[in-house]
Amino acid sequence: MNGRVTALIWRDSMKLRYLCTLAPVLALAVISGCATQPKPIARNSFPAAEYAALPQSGTGVVEGQVFLKTVGGDVKYGAGSEVILNPVTSYSEQWHDATYSKHAPMEPSDSRQNQYIVTTQADGSGNFRFSGVPPGKYFITSSVYWQAPSQFGLTNQGGMITNRITVSDGQTVRSILTR
Repeated sequence: MNGRVTALIWRDSMKLRYLCTLAPVLALAVISGCATQPKPIARNSFPAAEYAALPQSGTGVVEGQVFLKTVGGDVKYGAGSEVILNPVTSYSEQWHDATYSKHAPMEPSDSRQNQYIVTTQADGSGNFRFSGVPPGKYFITSSVYWQAPSQFGLTNQGGMITNRITVSDGQTVRSILTR
């Protein structure tokens, strides 16, 4: 009987040792699984010929306002927000699909794209204006963020807003960036 008790104690101690070894490994796997970010989506090759074919000058005007409404109905204006006018190309379509539609991260864009993007800053009421815009299709993008109290303290709310617009020479396009 003494040998049997010793065997049971030895078996139970081995189970305990196994669980003590396995528990930290499982905890680390769970924690690291929660902390990992999704892998950024690879960008398509920069279509230099597609961008080179875009009109370089124009007489179009794009104006509008950036704002979002809170759940309670308050309006939060994009005061001081950057507003971006980005020509629609296969390259910017990929960005729109991944970032705006699927909310997935992307690799950084090719720096050559910067010469085709125009930015301005919204005023205190979220109003913005671009002039001398070449004819074509564009994504117009901005963001509005604010903090609201919650049971966990202040939480960030708001987000990015994008519209697709078409501009013709001599035309003024009004775009309200909201959801």
